[in-house]
Amino acid sequence: MPKLDWKTLAASAFAPALLITLILGAMLWHQHDSVERVADRDRAAQMRLVGSLLDTNFDQAAKFSLALAETFARHPQIREALAAGDRARLQALSKDAYQYLSRQASVQIFGYHSPDLRYLLRMHRPEQHGDDISGFRAMVVAANRLRRAQTGVEIGIAGIGIRGVAPVEQDGTLTGSVEAGLDIRPLLDLVKTATNTDIAVVAASSLSGVALDPKLPSVGDLTLMAATDEMLFGRFLRAFPTRPVRDVEIGTRRIDGQSYGVMAQPLVDFSGRLIGMAIMLKQEPGSEWRRLMTELWVIALCGGILAFVGFLVLARRRREA
Repeated sequence: MPKLDWKTLAASAFAPALLITLILGAMLWHQHDSVERVADRDRAAQMRLVGSLLDTNFDQAAKFSLALAETFARHPQIREALAAGDRARLQALSKDAYQYLSRQASVQIFGYHSPDLRYLLRMHRPEQHGDDISGFRAMVVAANRLRRAQTGVEIGIAGIGIRGVAPVEQDGTLTGSVEAGLDIRPLLDLVKTATNTDIAVVAASSLSGVALDPKLPSVGDLTLMAATDEMLFGRFLRAFPTRPVRDVEIGTRRIDGQSYGVMAQPLVDFSGRLIGMAIMLKQEPGSEWRRLMTELWVIALCGGILAFVGFLVLARRRREA
């Protein structure tokens, strides 16, 4: 019986085994690419859903804040007190309602403006009054000049809020306006609870036109006005220099070794001016994804080894025959 040349057998088995391995690898690479595209589409759909839910909550909050302002603007005693510029009377009439609304409905901002665009009374900061707000409160200016109720997102001395402003008239004469504003933090928490996505509202100092509270966390020109996880977004802003966007942007980022789906959408105030952005971070199941890809490549490697062994056995039997 002739002696088998194992080198020759291995060489003859290697070529077809390598071909099969390459075919398996190409198929798995195509599968990997397909899975990536599906993951990208799924991520984009999920993040847009979060953004849509956030916008819906903001819209509902705007309607609620405006309804509050309109309700107080129609109160006869408040109309009389505002027409007289009686701060003490306005405070007495509003105290109980404001305390209840601040506890139960996240009403962060409530106050009255005089017709000359000065803040007559801030229930949330009663010691601060009489200041001219015409230079940075476009919503109040519009409500007074147009004599129509206004609502939307705006930044003021008390921070960012979803506000409603209603003009007050007495015998056809404008006597001032009423303002109610909701804290946006509970709204962010609601969206996080529903979607398991962390959200931050970020304002750009260079765009807001208002001196932002120095106590708020900031990175460069950006200030975290509200966030579901301040530490997470602080790390994100420091790791990835970010600028306010004018259109929705979706992608992925790795923070502290964990992969996150990221979406940034523009934050526009009542007047249509870009003042910052809302950022969403959704943790992705990285361990499951890596395990899946490892399994696929192990399958390709095992397939190549089995093909090599199989062709080696076939080559040996052919030689023996």
